[in-house]
Amino acid sequence: MTLDLRRRGAIEEDLVFFAMPYEEKELPNGRVENFDDLYEGHFEFWMKSWELRAERADKVPGTTESALDVAWSGIDRAGIVVVDLSVPSTSVAMELAWAMCLRKRLIVIAHRGAVVPSNALGQFRVVWYEWSVRGLADLRTSLRAEIDALRQQRREPEMDLRPYMPEDRLRATVKIEEVHEEYIRVRDLNHPRRCAEMYKSDMSYREAIPDHMSQRFHVGRTIPGFFVYRDNALVFTQQEGPDPWDDWERTYLRGQTLTARVYDVNQGGVWVELEGGGRSRVPTHQAAGLKTGDELSVVIKWLDRGRQKIDISLADESATVPAQAAAPVPPPALDDYPKAGERQGATVIVPSDSFVLVRLDDYPELPTLALLHARRMSASLRDDLEAGRVTEGRRVLVDVEEVGPSRSRPGRIDIKVREIEGELPPQTEAAQDVSA
Repeated sequence: MTLDLRRRGAIEEDLVFFAMPYEEKELPNGRVENFDDLYEGHFEFWMKSWELRAERADKVPGTTESALDVAWSGIDRAGIVVVDLSVPSTSVAMELAWAMCLRKRLIVIAHRGAVVPSNALGQFRVVWYEWSVRGLADLRTSLRAEIDALRQQRREPEMDLRPYMPEDRLRATVKIEEVHEEYIRVRDLNHPRRCAEMYKSDMSYREAIPDHMSQRFHVGRTIPGFFVYRDNALVFTQQEGPDPWDDWERTYLRGQTLTARVYDVNQGGVWVELEGGGRSRVPTHQAAGLKTGDELSVVIKWLDRGRQKIDISLADESATVPAQAAAPVPPPALDDYPKAGERQGATVIVPSDSFVLVRLDDYPELPTLALLHARRMSASLRDDLEAGRVTEGRRVLVDVEEVGPSRSRPGRIDIKVREIEGELPPQTEAAQDVSA
């Protein structure tokens, strides 16, 4: 059995955790007594009367964790730990060791005649008691005095626990389990108990930082990187080596012409690597016909270090004489396009990793498909998209959010929609004809 021994939360000053034997046990004087009665009939009652809370591992209601996991959690959170060494117990000895390791405020009690380990005797003043009416009354007085004295003392800093890392940076391949706006949560494929969060600031130096992490990362995808321990927390990072942005800001000057090589062509666009290692994306309207391995001349337009983004354009287009340039293509009139706020059914035409393109029922003849991004989907549809279950022909109910001239495709209109709840209307005959 493996225990996940990590500090998990704030210390609860009013919590007193009892590490003690359970059920009936034989005392050093030969009598058999029930330690559950001692806890429930005395310790719990005393703590409540002193406006404190008692906790014991087997008395935490509703938990499905093992007794040792619950014991660790209780010791971790407790303001004070009381350890009863009246009878030999492996679990109690383990709980004492945990409390000592964390530098908890400790009170050690034991029935008279008990054999207390010498290391405990050397560390603590044991509060001895006898199991009798008078003996338990004396224990109540002594325990109250010890607790009051510890709570009045200045608290010494407790120990934190750090996972052992064989290297400062542990290389790993991880699976993405959660995607949020500012970070993703990942789990080590080879060591499933190791998990951490990766924030935007830990993305690769060569990757542009997105507005929302779902634009770059998807649940279920595997990515390489490193586990590192930083500020008392385990985090995941894809940054390797020194930060190159100081050199890039000196090297990549606005208006400078460089050679670039296409290293990837995907649904997100055409991606190139510049001389010196920087990466960028070719503008969509200039990317037609480019393929992996092509070399081309590009012009640096601007750098945004905060977003780790280098904006470029093809050198041939930037060199065009303005007087001879073709007149910009005006966008089509919006009369035949939907208006923001319209609600209607839609059919998935192009599914992708983080979005789908849909054809609107009421506008089946439009040359433009509407964009439904994962951030604008319901949780169930987004889960299906990430699992690859959204296919062409699926029907969704949408609300039109934005209609206007395209910023990346001159002369075109962009339509953005979001999924909404409600009864999906039947598909129109015109939409059926276009789909067929």
